Order: sequence, then structure tokens, then C-alpha cells
Amino acid sequence: MLPILLRALLESVFRHSVDTRDFDHPVERPTMPLAFSTLGCPGASLAQVIGIAREAGATGLELRAAAGEFIYPGMDAAACSAVAGELADAGLEVLALASYVRVCAASDGTVAVSVADGAAPGAADGAADGAAVYVAGGAAPGAGYPADAQAGYPAEDPVLAELLAAFDLAAALSTGNTGQGAQVRVFPGAGLEPCGVGEEPSPALAAADLRAARRLNAAAGHARDLGVGILLETHDSHPRASDVARILAHVEADAPVKVIWDLMHPWRHDETPERTAALLTESLAYAQYKDGVRTPDTHDVVLTLPGEGQLPLLRMNALAAEIAAMQGIFDPWVSLEWERAWHPELPPVGQALASLKALLA
Repeated sequence: MLPILLRALLESVFRHSVDTRDFDHPVERPTMPLAFSTLGCPGASLAQVIGIAREAGATGLELRAAAGEFIYPGMDAAACSAVAGELADAGLEVLALASYVRVCAASDGTVAVSVADGAAPGAADGAADGAAVYVAGGAAPGAGYPADAQAGYPAEDPVLAELLAAFDLAAALSTGNTGQGAQVRVFPGAGLEPCGVGEEPSPALAAADLRAARRLNAAAGHARDLGVGILLETHDSHPRASDVARILAHVEADAPVKVIWDLMHPWRHDETPERTAALLTESLAYAQYKDGVRTPDTHDVVLTLPGEGQLPLLRMNALAAEIAAMQGIFDPWVSLEWERAWHPELPPVGQALASLKALLA
């Protein structure tokens, strides 16, 4: 992790670099690869998703794994192979498997259930319609994995088993990727309210941080064996980069763990984009784009089309691009997470993709 003084310096550099730009007339830059989450087209078939991608010019997908979707927990090898083949033929990369694993969740001996990823911003974790449940291919939690994958953690921890199963599914679905390795999105999901900006975490949150780190460390070997990256999203109990950083501080340096910057959650919880960027300099995988209008004096947001809300998306895009450039990546992914599964009143995902492209053009 970066020393505190270096983080402060980077935050200052990011602030200065973006404040001197004209965001109404941005300079030309290479086109960024466009992706979207299938959360935005619930119930769509694989063929329909491919059609949406072609029309929008998208080349990547975040594949939501949930019952009732064409990607679902417990898919067999033949089904995974068929999907991977069609995606490869269509020229689509699997940016990530959007799992519902909650690495901070308390383990009580039952299969973990997580809140749906797009449940109204600010909603507490809990069971929800559409929430996904992983049971390692239907086997008992922990079955079928090497003993060292669960070293230092209870052999029957259901959340760890859920995580390992998600790695297998992601690896099977990503065999057609040409430039992107398999990756799995996970949530913090402690089921606790986040601490305020600058506040120390409660003992319960601190315990959840350690619980998540232990699981990520225990699962790291299996992820490496499969060539899978683990992507922890800024979300729910850990909405800001400063919250996620507490977990990463306890994760082993060689664990393949990075962060998805969901642009809305740090912002609506009062972390400046420059602060977020400075904290994610070493760990950012990519950013998820969305927009909305914040309800005054709350952390709640009403979703809008990209460019019609209050998020400083151009500023955030510039910061994410700068971090990627520091990592030697000059064409970072721009991924739209359109929450139509939870907000069916929203326009179709194709319209949101068009708005995002127009904004970032």
C-alpha cells in the first residue's frame, strides 16, 4: 500500500491535473474500449446481448450471474463452452463475471445470499429478488477444492466456497478472451452502515475488514491457478476507496486482487474523485459508469442517463485514465452499469450506452 504522504501528494497532483482542464472541450484522446453489464438488460438472451453490443460498438461485457439469466450459478461445462464460443465469435471480451459474493459477510453455516447489486442506492444488504446464490456447483460448501485454498479459514465457510465456485465459472466463460484475463466482481457486503468520512470504523466494521482479507488471501492460490483476477467493488458497507483500502491493507501482496471503482458510491458518500483516485492508484482495475441526482442531505441518488445527472463523469474519466496510464494501460475499459434490473422504469441500456458515448466523445 502507498505511504500516507505519497497518497496525499498523488491526491494533490490529481486535483491540480483535472482542475486545469477544460472539460467542456476535452482534448482528443484514443477511443476507450466500451463495455456494459448485463444488469442493464435483465432477461435478455445471449443473442440479444450480442445485438445490443454490436449496435453500441461495445466490445466487452460484465456478465451478471443470476437465476433466470443466460449466465447462472452451477452452469455445466458444456453450457459455459457454448457461451464462451459465441462471445468469442462475436468479438466480445468477458470483462468480468459479476458475482454476488460478499467477502465481508458473517459466516453462519448457511449458503450466503447477497443483496442485488443495483438495489436502490443506499439500501441495506439483505435478500432481494434476483439475488444470486452460489453453491459450488451444488456440492457441499468447500467440496471439490484443494485443502490449502481454505487454509486459515473454516473448511465449511460457505462464502469462501461461493468465491471459489465463482472463479471456476469465470474461467470457463472467459476462454475466448484475447486480451483480457478472467475476472470476478465481488462485493464487500458486511451488512453494516459505512463509517463517516474521516471516522474510524466501528469494531464490527474492522472485524468485517479482516474477515474479507482472510477470505481473499485463502482464495488467492485457487485464483492464481486458474488465472482469475478478483475485483472488489466500491459498494454497500465499503462504498469509498478509503473503506476498501482498509481491506486491501490486510491482503497479501501477491494476491490477484484489484478494485472496481463504481463511480457513484464514493461520490455519494462524500469522497472526492481525487481522493478516490489517489487511493486506487495501485489497485484500480477499471471504472463503472452511471449517473444520478443526489437527494439533498442524504446519500440517496435518483438515477439518470449518463450526462444528465450530477456526477462529474468527465473529471472521473480523466482520473481513471491517468491511473491506467500509470499502470501502462492507454486504452482502459469504460464500463456502463445500468441498473434496469432493479429500476425497470429506466430507458433501455442501448440508450444509456449512446448517452455515455456522446458524453465521453
